[in-house]
Amino acid sequence: MAVEIEEPKSRVWGSSSSRGRRRRTLPVPESWELELLRLLSEQQAIPFDQLARFLDCEQEQAVRVAKHLTKFGYGDYGRFLTDEPHWVWPTWRGMRLSGMGFRADPPRVGAMARMRAVNEVRLHISRRAPGAGWICSRSVVREQGVRGYRPNAVVEIGTERHALLVRLRVADQQRTISILETHMARYDAVIAFANPRPRALLERLKAEHHWPKLVIRPIPRPS
Repeated sequence: MAVEIEEPKSRVWGSSSSRGRRRRTLPVPESWELELLRLLSEQQAIPFDQLARFLDCEQEQAVRVAKHLTKFGYGDYGRFLTDEPHWVWPTWRGMRLSGMGFRADPPRVGAMARMRAVNEVRLHISRRAPGAGWICSRSVVREQGVRGYRPNAVVEIGTERHALLVRLRVADQQRTISILETHMARYDAVIAFANPRPRALLERLKAEHHWPKLVIRPIPRPS
């Protein structure tokens, strides 16, 4: 994603015939800003170190981008954990400009590990299959509803749709089987990115149930 920070052009809102009324001036987002807002809207929030990799720039530049979004009301950023960098997320205005129609909320501390892992998977997929289409979990919820099991994302490769699962901890075995069988019935493949302990469970279940659609991978690490 090419990023070049410039002072944005302005547009005027309000009636020019309104005497004595101050008209409101708002910046017109550049194309790179809109692209970034769509990314942030899909991922919900991104830490500065991963933002630099999404933008293919140094982290100092990513910090300037986050501050730029905040300056014009498109985004906000903050630090939540001492061992984590700052995170950036879209404001309600940035979300509206993105056209995605999702809620704009700061990241929840309890969800940050999962969000970081999903971001890492998206970065990995973008390197391995740059032409693949990414459908975020929020879009999946909109498509399928809030009931039932939903993947963390869906990747479209050609005519195939692959469900992506991110597993950080070991879950109940019977629930895991139900989730996997649901996704295997709905998608062409299920790609599970997991930490060592849940990966061991997934590998055992795959061997026991002979699931050719299930592909198991470690959670990607920054290269």
